[in-house]
Amino acid sequence: MRKRGASLLDCVVADCMTAEVKTTVGSATTRNLLSRMTELRLRHLPVVDDHGNLAGMVSIGDVVKIRLDDLVTEVEALHGYITSG
Repeated sequence: MRKRGASLLDCVVADCMTAEVKTTVGSATTRNLLSRMTELRLRHLPVVDDHGNLAGMVSIGDVVKIRLDDLVTEVEALHGYITSG
């Protein structure tokens, strides 16, 4: 049975960690990451290099911020296109 609440403070890490760690690579797109993290319900995803070594960690907050910045840029470009014609 999975511990919750205050009882979680007394469990050992091995009892509450994710055993099958999902990873990504540095060349993954933010759109792909956002989709994968949402589908798997992950808040953090380790980034590995070509040899499977840990290269970094990406959080859902990082990905959402980048996607929002991309969308703002797209909106500004479309606005400029529409108003310049």
